[in-house]
Amino acid sequence: MSQSGESTTIFDAEREQFLNSKSSSRIALTVDDTEIDDENDDIFFENQLRTGLDSIIEDIGFGKFQKQLLVLCGFGWLADNMWLQCVTMILPRVQVHYQVSNSVIGFLPSAVTFGMMFGALFWGTFSDSYGRKQAFNWTLAVTAFFGVFSSFAQSFTQLCFLLFFMGFGVGGNLPVDGAIFLEFVPKDQQHLLTFMSIFWPFGAVVTSLAAYLVLPQNSCPESDGITFSCDISKNNGWRYLLAILGSLTLLMLIGRVLFFGLKESPKFLMARNRHNEAAIVLRDIAHINGREISVDANDLSTSDENPPRVSISMTYPPVKILSNSHYRYKGFFVDPMYFIKNRISSKRRDIAPLFTPKWIKTTILVWTIWSVVSMAFVMFNVFLPKYLEALAGTENSGSNGSDILDQVMKDILIFSFWGIPGSLIGTWLIDTPLGRRYTMAAGAFSTSLSVFLFTALKTRIATVICCSAISLFTTIKYAVIYGYTAEVFETKIRGTANGIASACARITGILAPILTGNLFSISLVAPIYVSAILFSIAGFCMILLPIETKGRRAV
Repeated sequence: MSQSGESTTIFDAEREQFLNSKSSSRIALTVDDTEIDDENDDIFFENQLRTGLDSIIEDIGFGKFQKQLLVLCGFGWLADNMWLQCVTMILPRVQVHYQVSNSVIGFLPSAVTFGMMFGALFWGTFSDSYGRKQAFNWTLAVTAFFGVFSSFAQSFTQLCFLLFFMGFGVGGNLPVDGAIFLEFVPKDQQHLLTFMSIFWPFGAVVTSLAAYLVLPQNSCPESDGITFSCDISKNNGWRYLLAILGSLTLLMLIGRVLFFGLKESPKFLMARNRHNEAAIVLRDIAHINGREISVDANDLSTSDENPPRVSISMTYPPVKILSNSHYRYKGFFVDPMYFIKNRISSKRRDIAPLFTPKWIKTTILVWTIWSVVSMAFVMFNVFLPKYLEALAGTENSGSNGSDILDQVMKDILIFSFWGIPGSLIGTWLIDTPLGRRYTMAAGAFSTSLSVFLFTALKTRIATVICCSAISLFTTIKYAVIYGYTAEVFETKIRGTANGIASACARITGILAPILTGNLFSISLVAPIYVSAILFSIAGFCMILLPIETKGRRAV
């Protein structure tokens, strides 16, 4: 290489490193004669820009666009619980179909939850890096594809594999959809994020209704671990249920893509300094709502008449001369380790703000709450149909398997409906003196008490009442947890924080079915007692949360 060519290559390499690696550079900002270090410059400018953007969102108001978004984001939450409930409903049927033991069957819900964990991590971080819009559509696309194909599984291993990828898709719905909705609505309508959780119990109702219509006539029942005599070819109800729910998810995706053109979040665009695009999105939303506004990038800059004086100086280390043994990339030689280190540094920068003194207590408590509540809920819920079938078989020893299964499906449908008023009650309670923290704590303690009563009362009527109460209080608790987590964190870390919180829930959700299956083999009530204790622990963590988001603008 000539000396001139080498100089050009080194210059290009230096420029590329500067553009792609903030960690290797030093950016010093002086604002009104005060130096802002490079770790806090994003926070500083976000605070400066926030007021102008928020005031415009307030002026646009809550109209047609936000109402459509509420429904379509709600589809994601509906799909989340719809598929969780589906796994619970088909579990005894799959166990009979593939003749697997209690200790092994728990790997099926664990595979789904494992996929959800990776999905929550991937889609939450993806939405913070590449935008909310892409993640919004792809989560349901992946869910629908693998949901339908799982109905054709020819072995237990295949079914676990396909449902893992279904879980990967559906796992992104909660962190992504909640963040999207919150960033499009004015402050006085943010409580609707809690109201949106009403779609979550509807997911359980949809699955329970489909299961009630499909499973009893197309299943081999099970009672007390003894399989009734049944032709395995007549045990395809679980396949029909998977195909039905996969098709419903596909319809939700079509509604999102064809009938609603989601705009990229203005707050995400502002956080990426894409002010012109943010202004265009705001004008489009106002037009959809039947209003016309005049807004450009300058209107989003600051609400102050005299914006701060900013001077910027930049220094970064020179790039070492690279040998011919390095790879060629975009016209110059680069060290491949540079890209790996740069990517790791980028991920660290995404997560690091969550562990600053400002956020560390909230971060740890929120992630603990998601983890504990998930384990408690899964331990109670995942084997509930199996438990109810065993209980019904004991009470009605003379009934045939189909009648017992029909009764159990009907009972599950009844108390699934009781989750719906839970979201409405939660939406009302969060704006009372209880606020967000004490509303979800009350829901957690009430759920714990109801679970204890469930183990003590053995009649069918008492069981239905207790399960209905558990469904009601669980929905109240979950409704507020979802809304609180999205509200409490700021825009630049919201997707990551929500994604990791959801991933924490999935990790404990992976462990819970396996642990429950082994406990279930020992005692029918052992996992239920553990579940009640965990709900109480979650309640105490909720009380300890340092930030109450009632009346606080989501920033």
